[in-house]
Amino acid sequence: MKVRALLVLVFLGYSAIAQQDAKQLKYAETITASDLRERLQVLASDEFEGRETGQPGQKKAAEYIQAQLQSFGIPPIDKIGGYLQEFKLQLTYPDTVRLIVGNDTLRFLKDMYYFPGFGDMLIQTENLLYLGYGIDDARYSDYKDVSVKGRVLMISGGEPVSKNGISYITGTDEKSSWTVDWEKKIELATERGAKALLVIDDNFSTSVMQFGRYIKRPEIQIGERPKESNGIPLIYINTKMATRIFSGAGVKGGHKALEKKTAKQGKPYSVELNVPVTINVKKNRGELTSENVLGFIEGTEKPDEIVVISAHYDHLGKKGERIYNGADDDGSGTTTVLELAEAFARAKGNGDGPKRSILFMTVSGEEKGLLGSEFYTDHPVFPLENTVADLNVDMIGRIDKEHEPDSNYVYIIGSDKLSTELHQLNESVNKAYTGLELDYTYNDENDPNRFYYRSDHYNFAKNQIPVIFYFTGVHEDYHQPSDTVEKIMFQKMEKIAKLVFHTAWEIANRETRLKVDVEQKE
Repeated sequence: MKVRALLVLVFLGYSAIAQQDAKQLKYAETITASDLRERLQVLASDEFEGRETGQPGQKKAAEYIQAQLQSFGIPPIDKIGGYLQEFKLQLTYPDTVRLIVGNDTLRFLKDMYYFPGFGDMLIQTENLLYLGYGIDDARYSDYKDVSVKGRVLMISGGEPVSKNGISYITGTDEKSSWTVDWEKKIELATERGAKALLVIDDNFSTSVMQFGRYIKRPEIQIGERPKESNGIPLIYINTKMATRIFSGAGVKGGHKALEKKTAKQGKPYSVELNVPVTINVKKNRGELTSENVLGFIEGTEKPDEIVVISAHYDHLGKKGERIYNGADDDGSGTTTVLELAEAFARAKGNGDGPKRSILFMTVSGEEKGLLGSEFYTDHPVFPLENTVADLNVDMIGRIDKEHEPDSNYVYIIGSDKLSTELHQLNESVNKAYTGLELDYTYNDENDPNRFYYRSDHYNFAKNQIPVIFYFTGVHEDYHQPSDTVEKIMFQKMEKIAKLVFHTAWEIANRETRLKVDVEQKE
């Protein structure tokens, strides 16, 4: 193939050089839509049962990925005795809280729900304190002149607003952080010495539908043994049950009447409810093991410096007879990592291996909370201080509504958070080789989706390692059984995979290591 001219692009005084040469292009051309399709048809097949962390389908996927790495001629890693980095997971199953208020035993998902995060305990009190909205703010406080130490509290959700819809806290029609940040009220109650917090959810059914997947599934922690939380119980109850509690205590009108008084006068109202409360928490536990699958190509000149290319291969498994195949999430990223591993392995075999080492990392446990990548960064096989960058690929096989019908784009997230050089390098490589539209919409600090924090690159970024997250957006099949292979756009995948390849090639072969020159924001 004819060599094009050397492209030199200058950004803010930094020269980013992307040389489109025959050698680099030769190996990039081995990344093909047909290969991606062939591998994804295996990985996202029913045989792998949705690849849920710790389950048989995930184990089969790990075996497949390992066999692929072996077929490329990538040797096992001595430090882990092969390709698999095993880690243990501690499970705490839901429906382990027994809540009795008055004569009523509240039913899980019918009358109440909760998110795990507190340990075994038995709480028994003779009464309950309704404490308005459970807010302590300069403009409005339910806690003023009220001691809650040792009490079980019940509060309304949200915050007080006037009849005109004006918040008594913000003074505008905008809601304050007391409504937006659900942790704020439980943190305050804990700080003030309360024993437990019951929150009335007037949209109970909607919440159960919206958060059901998180409420019903076990809490999963990494480690050899469960970590007990020091938190107090946070339990949501429905409006009907809250009304029964008020009625049982002989208080007419319930929380709605008190909310109306607050809306009218802007003053908090608390009420003692003489009903006994028992909260009995006895956790039902289990244990699983899972694996990250790692392939390592040693660098020729700077073998101790490592470029990581990552994706998660786990997904949601199966629910009854429905299999969540996860073709896009993240079969697309996993097969991309395999394609890149094969391309770099060919280069290495032909004497064109990278100067720096490359670690091809497919992790498990992402859908459970970025657990596999967290385990790796907590127990790195290669020192984190020698890790130059992480290029993370998660969902690159579809298009979202914002770009339909154009497929020539990719969202770039995190590239400028720690290293201006990485950001500029990725842009110059794209201009030289792939010509994609690089969309930075989700790179915004104020992005409500917070995608920067929601994939495996973030565990590297937390450790001051520059990252890029390649992503093409959410679609109607996200986390649905309908995320299947026939909907994947393989030509699009090929183009994005080549962008990741060229960026990795440049990082691995440049003379100097990428500089960390941006202070990370919390």
